[in-house]
Amino acid sequence: MAEIVAAYVVPHTPSFIAEVKANGESSETARFFGEIRRHLAAACPDVIVSISNDHFNTFFFDNWPTFAIGTADCTAGPSDQTPEMPWYEVKIASDLAQHLLDCLMADEFDMARSLEFQLDHAHLVPLHFLTPEMSIPIVPVFINCIVPPLPGSRRCYRLGRSVAAAVARWTGGQRVAVLASGSLSLEIGGPRAFENKTFGVPDPEWARWVLAQVRTGQTEALIEAASESRMLAAGNVAGELLNWISVLGVIDAATPDILIDQPALGNAFAAWSVRGVA
Repeated sequence: MAEIVAAYVVPHTPSFIAEVKANGESSETARFFGEIRRHLAAACPDVIVSISNDHFNTFFFDNWPTFAIGTADCTAGPSDQTPEMPWYEVKIASDLAQHLLDCLMADEFDMARSLEFQLDHAHLVPLHFLTPEMSIPIVPVFINCIVPPLPGSRRCYRLGRSVAAAVARWTGGQRVAVLASGSLSLEIGGPRAFENKTFGVPDPEWARWVLAQVRTGQTEALIEAASESRMLAAGNVAGELLNWISVLGVIDAATPDILIDQPALGNAFAAWSVRGVA
């Protein structure tokens, strides 16, 4: 039987790679990712289930799924020319991906799937910092976090619970880590961007409150508060909180081993040891 051994949520800010290249390993972003990387290395996963959203690169308005999973044998990217990111070939654990698809469909999630796709910065920025050799195969899962109507927060929590249950039923025997990414309060290219910047953090107080719930395991309060309107009031991509909530479903109310706030960017980093949670 497979087991989930760790879970993580980190930002996927596309400028991070160029920033770290310019400022070195002593930069804040490099240090924060370094803490998560050490936790991941200690967990020794065989597979990473990577949960994030697309930014109109893998999907577009002619085909924009609420939930999707990639079941190909391999993928590549970045599909969006992320600054300073090398081109990556990424192996997909297609047998586990198909198993998750089957289990999620049986659990009444109408999943879209793709057998031919590439990845943008949402999946690849975290992998670049945490597994730069791309030596660990992934299962890419997509949640619509930016195009209303968004899925409900409780639905995304249940998705995480279903992923955990599906992994527990997998007979491959792998050690599985779940890695999600996204911001808590962020406006990209909209009217609430900072002056002379392409981004803004419209609601840092909301981000602080969210992290307080995560820190203390108050998942139900967070689910109740995280309506579509409340999330989007915190920024036009602040629905990425749904990626966080899916991981809270995976870890089932466990409190984090690591929780690092990055308030100036509306971001945070978190890690959980969750062995046996499923």
